[in-house]
Amino acid sequence: ASYGGLAARLLLQPLEENARLLFSREGALVAEQMSKAGNPKENEKKSEACILLKDFEETYFFLIRVVLYIGLVFASIATNYTSVLLRLLAGSRWGSNAQASAALSAFCVYTAFLALNGVTEAFVYGVARSGSDVGKIGVVHAAVGVAFALIAPGLVKTWGVQGLVATNSIAMGMRSIYSIHYAKKYFSKAKETNITKGFWFCALPPVVVIGAFGASFLITKASKEYLYDAQIAAGNSWVVAGAQHIGVGILCVFVIAALSLWMETEIRLALSRFLKSKSD
Repeated sequence: ASYGGLAARLLLQPLEENARLLFSREGALVAEQMSKAGNPKENEKKSEACILLKDFEETYFFLIRVVLYIGLVFASIATNYTSVLLRLLAGSRWGSNAQASAALSAFCVYTAFLALNGVTEAFVYGVARSGSDVGKIGVVHAAVGVAFALIAPGLVKTWGVQGLVATNSIAMGMRSIYSIHYAKKYFSKAKETNITKGFWFCALPPVVVIGAFGASFLITKASKEYLYDAQIAAGNSWVVAGAQHIGVGILCVFVIAALSLWMETEIRLALSRFLKSKSD
């Protein structure tokens, strides 16, 4: 649990805080323009409010896809490397503990839900301008808390720590659904938004990339069973077995990264601008 929580804090907290600042600033600009223009739907298509709202929507989708990529790496690949991490950090006693490895793998999946919830809720808190909106968020959180209290006992009784982590994942998923629904309503204020393509579809990585994540999960799972666990069971060095297993994971990440950069123009351009700014 400590390792899982540490990863979440180190990777996700800075991202969530910066996303909230960005959403708050962009939301304030949109609110200012909309107050000047009135209802954007009643003005010309190229009104400044509509343009700002469309750009804001594209930024939102971009950040959602980024956190989904991070979450999918944890959920599809990192889940099969928890025993290596435990053996490296805590010794063979914990590295060979199947329950500890399974619990940390569950935290990897939970990290994916945590990443999505963090950024989607950062948007809600960043653009909410009325007490009614904030009140609705509180009601949703209360309802999720009730659902958690009802679901948790059964899952914990059946799966122990994994059940508790699964319940938290469900809770994060429920909160994310509301936050995305809120964003959909927010961006529907203008005609020229991407919601005609399907709001949920715009937030997801390309289908081919999602398929690559699925294939990577199966490949790294097979690597864990036949390269890592089998060699340790045969008495071979865990360092050699772990290095081979890690090599398979690195290859999977490299293929997914190359495929993503090829298919995701916005991510490719953002990375290019970042590297250029660093070189300057």
